[in-house]
Amino acid sequence: MNGFKHGHVPSNYERLLPTKEQLKKGFEALDTDKEKAIYLFFATTGLRRSEVLNLTIDDVDFETRCVKAKHDTRTKRAGVTFYNEECEVYLKKYLASRNDNNPKLFRIGYRQFQNIWKKASKAAKFKITPQVLRKWHSTMLGELMVPDRYVDIFQGRAPKNVLAKHYTGKRLERLKRIYEKANLKVLT
Repeated sequence: MNGFKHGHVPSNYERLLPTKEQLKKGFEALDTDKEKAIYLFFATTGLRRSEVLNLTIDDVDFETRCVKAKHDTRTKRAGVTFYNEECEVYLKKYLASRNDNNPKLFRIGYRQFQNIWKKASKAAKFKITPQVLRKWHSTMLGELMVPDRYVDIFQGRAPKNVLAKHYTGKRLERLKRIYEKANLKVLT
């Protein structure tokens, strides 16, 4: 009996996510266009923290609002995702205010980054983090009837089944059309 291990017990609990009203309150607590752009970028792209913080300006097509993150492991792929019009407003304001030649999309220190989430969480009375916004993004796209295989592409997950791997159209125009049809909104 000593050699036996217990099998994995799947957790069957509901993950609590912020309401849209809480997301708005978190957003409204932020002070700068930079903070607001980062907040909305996480909420509307569904990217991981490291992916967003490692993006360069060249990784973003501002005309199509397309983001191509660099990530490639066995379970994580470089996905193609988009951000919405709400995010575009603050991203443009933030980029227009910059006066440096740094290629990073978001230049931000650790403490300033953490303060974004502290302010948003306090105002929303709900702990909001990049991971929470990623889960919110996935859940909302599902509620907006976006098929899981496209949510996986937008969030940079490696396809798990034959349909997703071989029979899902991944052309940029199709992905943009699917994202825009969902009409994901954070503030309205």
